[in-house]
Amino acid sequence: MILGWVILNIGIQSKGRRVKKLVFAEKPSVGREIARILNANQRNEGYFEGNNYIVTWGIGHLITLAEPSAQNPDWKNWSISNLPMVPEKWKLSVIPDSAKQFEIVKKLFSRKDIETIINAADAGREGELIFRYVLKHCECSKKVLRLWISSMTDEAITEGFKKLRPSEEFNNLGAAAESRSRADWLVGMNFTRAYTKKFGVMLTVGRVQTPTLAIVVFRQNDIENFKPTDYFEVQLDFGTFKALWNDLKEKENPSRISERNTALKILEKISGKPTKVENLTKSKKKQPPPFLYDLTTLQREANSKFGYSASNTLQIAQILYEKKKVITYPRTDSRFLTDDIHPTLKARFQALPNDYRDYLKEISGKTLSKSKRVFDNSKVHDHHAIIPTEQRIRDINSFTEGERKIYDLIARRFISVFFPDMEYLSTTLLLSCENEFFKASGRIITNPGWRALYDQVSQLIDDDDEEKVSNIPDFKKGELVTPQKSEILTKQTKPPLNYTEATLLQTMETAGRLIKDEEMKLAMKDSGLGTPATRAEIIEKLIRVGYMVREKKKLIPTEKGKELIKLCDPRLKSPELTGDWEKRLTLISRGGESQEKFMLDIAVYVRNLVSAIKSENFLNVKFEETQSLKNQPNRSPLSVQPKLRSQSKLPTKSKLPEQSKLPEKKQSKKINDCEKIGPCPLCKIGKIIEGSRAFGCDRFREGCRFILIEKTFMGKKISPSTVKQILSGKPSRVLKGFISANGDEFSGKLLLNLGTKKVEMVREK
Repeated sequence: MILGWVILNIGIQSKGRRVKKLVFAEKPSVGREIARILNANQRNEGYFEGNNYIVTWGIGHLITLAEPSAQNPDWKNWSISNLPMVPEKWKLSVIPDSAKQFEIVKKLFSRKDIETIINAADAGREGELIFRYVLKHCECSKKVLRLWISSMTDEAITEGFKKLRPSEEFNNLGAAAESRSRADWLVGMNFTRAYTKKFGVMLTVGRVQTPTLAIVVFRQNDIENFKPTDYFEVQLDFGTFKALWNDLKEKENPSRISERNTALKILEKISGKPTKVENLTKSKKKQPPPFLYDLTTLQREANSKFGYSASNTLQIAQILYEKKKVITYPRTDSRFLTDDIHPTLKARFQALPNDYRDYLKEISGKTLSKSKRVFDNSKVHDHHAIIPTEQRIRDINSFTEGERKIYDLIARRFISVFFPDMEYLSTTLLLSCENEFFKASGRIITNPGWRALYDQVSQLIDDDDEEKVSNIPDFKKGELVTPQKSEILTKQTKPPLNYTEATLLQTMETAGRLIKDEEMKLAMKDSGLGTPATRAEIIEKLIRVGYMVREKKKLIPTEKGKELIKLCDPRLKSPELTGDWEKRLTLISRGGESQEKFMLDIAVYVRNLVSAIKSENFLNVKFEETQSLKNQPNRSPLSVQPKLRSQSKLPTKSKLPEQSKLPEKKQSKKINDCEKIGPCPLCKIGKIIEGSRAFGCDRFREGCRFILIEKTFMGKKISPSTVKQILSGKPSRVLKGFISANGDEFSGKLLLNLGTKKVEMVREK
């Protein structure tokens, strides 16, 4: 361990007493590491203390914006008449689960021997918010310095403490963080209450989560409404390569023939005849290495290759950063490095495990250039791309499988950017026969370059690359070539693919591309839905509150999610709004816009939309009661779920190109085909069956309209085995993943109350 104690361990005397510095880290694990390096070895509850430093921490957030009832007592009750809620003076409150640690921090902030506080929270917008909320709630006015580092190695921390920066340098970042927090409060609190009270069903709404859900819903609608059509291709097989008939005037789908008779005529016309080589072009091409990882790209690739959720990838990356110290700060939106990283390359390569030694031979002894594809100071704002640190890994086998896989992605990408380009020969062949044209194309890799770091041949071709690896002979113009076989291929158009976390993350990152307005699209070029650090949690929250579910890699919206988007105001579900907000928050963090102007605009927007929601002429749509089936004879539990009863047309204007009508309800499967899970507790005759939305009695046509439980209960998907257990009179096992009204996740057991015939929740303490 390298120690720079000349600066770090000088005790400062003030008026005859020793003055200490207080360091605030974002998490306990980071606090412990900093305390070790600063020789603050005396352990106390909630902090470490040494001769010159005291190190304490948060547990993530300790302080948050207060609930509406604390902001204004009149806002305690959920009443639409109380809306909009726009606090005149924003109040903060302690998060209950963090109250004990906050009291410790507060006492340390007020200690008389502390004159300087060092903000060592994560170096980013959210870390700045965590610290500043604590500082403000403690009413502390002491001098504050900022530790700003991109890796957790001993060297990086030691160097960071030598270069502490005045907190004032980060005031703009703090203003952006505070604005984001307040804007989220205004939108989430006001619109969740407005829609919930308007429609009588708990509907959570958010500035980022709602347009993200809309993207998934619109894609699902397109899939369900898609009607496949047949098309045909005429293919010539020459043995070593194949060629397809081409309409040279058509650019989008030149080989597609809509009518089978047309394809038959072409086949009959050229059958048994040689084709003539009209043109053969061969060109040498290069493909440079991919850019380094930012968080979103890392999450996308981990989802595509390993099926990891975005949240899981971030969690693993945080462990590699905080505990293992082998990668740099992961919550970054940059894919570039700053020039000062270049002198450290040798040390970073030497720290890599032996598994990468063979690859390093390719670049060892060479001068590594400062390519603009790798080093570009102008494209690094808070943190550079994710790369390995100088921390040597002595035993890679001590890592978990997930840690090895994520580290391997980062290490391999880091090495590859210093490798030469991949070189390949691209070939295009144009053939003719009886005035019909056929085309073949392919590529042959002549020098793998950076691709040598990747194993699978399938990985050598980009997903959107139409060129396939094939061997097209070196024909001469005018040469006649007879195919071995000619045939008609019958194919069908395919619906759009369901979103996976990989593709949804990409869409969130590039949300501006969903917008048709060119001026807005250009303005949103550097914006997206959420930030790299928040996108994973947004996806997880949409799943927790029951708006969408995971089916293997697919993300599928639920009926509740679809109906929310159907009734939601177009402005709230459009990526234009939130993308513009993120752009403006970035400007605030860089001093390009005032916090006051941004917050004024948000308040005006909230007031206008709440007024519109209240209006009888705006969304005159009501949710029917979920559990009560009054006046609904013969209503099957197979379709019990909140339904929309339209009394006037919904607004349909939206700038999202994917927006389409909701699909018609699919017919439920026959009741007789449903598995009988257990006896109906109400009529004692019927059987409980699983419907598409709830578990209920199969004798609904005979008058028993008993509904035991919805399939998604408090955000948790309920399985038939759980229903079978509670029907037996026994409580279920402890189930995880229930969501409370305020969005918190908890565990509990389900139990059927035989007296009331209702399923009750027994929450785990």
